[in-house]
Amino acid sequence: MTRTYTNPVYPRDFPDPFVLRFNGRYYAYATGAAGDGRYFPMLSSRDLVSWEPHGGALDPLDLPGAEEYWAPEVAYYEGRFYLYYAVGRGENPDHHLRLAVAELPLGPWRDAGVNLTPGEIFAIDAHPFRDPKDGQWYLYYARDELEPPFAGTGVVVDRLLSMDRLEGNPRPVVRPYAGWQVFELQRAVKSGLDWYTVEGPFTLRVDDRYICFYSGGRWENPSYGVGFACAGHPRGPWVDDVNAGGPRVLTTVPDRVIGPGHNSVVTGPDLVTQYIVYHGWDPGFTARFPRIDRLDWENGSPCVVRPSSDPMPVPPLPDLADWFDESAPGTHWGACEGWGRDEAGLNAAADPASLVLAEPVGDFIAELSVRGPVTDLQVLAPGLSVSIDHNALRAGDQAVQLPKGFRHDTWHVLSVQVRGGQVEAVLDAFLTVRCEAAAGSRVLEVEARPGTSLGHFALTRL
Repeated sequence: MTRTYTNPVYPRDFPDPFVLRFNGRYYAYATGAAGDGRYFPMLSSRDLVSWEPHGGALDPLDLPGAEEYWAPEVAYYEGRFYLYYAVGRGENPDHHLRLAVAELPLGPWRDAGVNLTPGEIFAIDAHPFRDPKDGQWYLYYARDELEPPFAGTGVVVDRLLSMDRLEGNPRPVVRPYAGWQVFELQRAVKSGLDWYTVEGPFTLRVDDRYICFYSGGRWENPSYGVGFACAGHPRGPWVDDVNAGGPRVLTTVPDRVIGPGHNSVVTGPDLVTQYIVYHGWDPGFTARFPRIDRLDWENGSPCVVRPSSDPMPVPPLPDLADWFDESAPGTHWGACEGWGRDEAGLNAAADPASLVLAEPVGDFIAELSVRGPVTDLQVLAPGLSVSIDHNALRAGDQAVQLPKGFRHDTWHVLSVQVRGGQVEAVLDAFLTVRCEAAAGSRVLEVEARPGTSLGHFALTRL
């Protein structure tokens, strides 16, 4: 019997949902107060549909005008978590982007004391993005665009010189240009201008293009929805030539879901299927509930997503998965030698320590979370060897150098895909090396030196 879920996936108000996948778990963050004196309610899940609450992330700031806390998004980099958010005073145009930091995805968080956008009148909806092509970080955000004929809020992108410092050279991504993006005509707090809004950016690299999702219109209205723009580089130039008649990705379903929007996108537990995460009003306008639906692509562009309210198949699980947090590794391991256990998962104690799958696999995609003071890790199979050593990521006889200053003592994600004799190894979603390997069944082995920790393993047969 097929397991199903029904939207919304969490029964409480959870606006502007952002989901981070880290060590095989999902962490969600949302706008507003959490009910425990903190802002930005947090949830966690292993499957995207069953969520556990964890209170709020951030204590109120002792700053003038720090009354509204909006749209948190979290990035992980070199052992730290970075929570970007907007703070301001209600309808007052003075809103700015700030940053909080933590050592764990659920905190404790502390504000970093940085105003990232001191030169902006109004800046909200920060979205950190790391370019898979070269590892460079960027920050997309929404700001006021006062030029006619569509004065309002538009999306720009700036380069991050460090995780807490912008270059200060924002480039345009998409600004209001269509009637459906109207926020309010003759808006009093904006000097009586007819006001239009494009906000909530979220960017992905798909093949050789960059796709920036955005939400347009007024968040309280049925016309609110999600469109997208395309570019060949994270800084553009960006083109949106398909959403003039209305949002093409998410739209209202009358009497079911009102104003779906402010989305993020995350890969499901099977390491393959993508899901769009967004909020939507119920017909009674009681709350903006968090929702997920499968996201498909056609010719490098996102397909139309009809917000679901009926039972849907749960996100598929991997064929094998282990979080290394039980008394013994999962039963799919045929051998587990030379490992100890700590709060992080398995820790290599012998030289070498190894895990061996109990049954062979053919084509597959696998993911391993790994950390070590100096990582020397290999994923071995007949005719295949993928490794991280002191200096390089290696696959067969091919290698790519690790970035200068690479920190082995923080968590990294190694993804290995084998399909039709072609091997692709990707480290931290941007460092890639490819080689060839003999086709056929393999008994997969993970081998590591002392000091190496494993936090999560998943494998899906292709």
